[in-house]
Amino acid sequence: MITRRLFLAGGSAAALFASIASIAPSAARSGDEGLYRDVFDPDSSFIRILAPGQSFAAVDGKTIRDFTSGLSGYVNVMPGPITVSFSASSIDFVVAPSSHYTVVVPAQGEPLVTQDMLEMSPAKCDVTVFNLTPQPALSLYVPLAKAVAIDNLEPVESRSVALKAPLTLDLELRDGSQALATIAAVELKRKTGVTIVLTELDGTYSAAAVPNFYIR
Repeated sequence: MITRRLFLAGGSAAALFASIASIAPSAARSGDEGLYRDVFDPDSSFIRILAPGQSFAAVDGKTIRDFTSGLSGYVNVMPGPITVSFSASSIDFVVAPSSHYTVVVPAQGEPLVTQDMLEMSPAKCDVTVFNLTPQPALSLYVPLAKAVAIDNLEPVESRSVALKAPLTLDLELRDGSQALATIAAVELKRKTGVTIVLTELDGTYSAAAVPNFYIR
């Protein structure tokens, strides 16, 4: 079994970009259900798993078997040392208070931890992109706004941006001006989050948009 130790108290592999404010209001919808934490200890934190191809994980002893496009919901944990286990590996790290983390299991290599920099604004939706492909300098493009929301995303890297909500948008994952994958009608709800996962197999790119949710 592979075990790695990682301390993440304040650093992050993700960086938050400014929101896109000039989206056409005609694209808005009324869905505003809040899926963010509202009943948990305010000092507690949250860990989820991104592991395409995996069918099992355990976060601080809590078993996870429900994955959508390789992504689980967030598990509530208290700050301090945490172990996340998989069928053939595990990773230990220290959880900071009031933080969100994703433990990523890439197709090759050991598990790694990213801290999800979520704004959780009552007027916006957090969009997080994970690049699980060899493609460098990936960008998230919003055709309706004719704007790049996230750029220069490297392999096995993630980044988040808070976008105006409620909206329903088509989104593109691009290599420069070329669209590698398109996701139609992504629903952005206020005070929630959506995670986009880009994968590649034999030169074909696939993207999925998964709403963030919390396991109670």
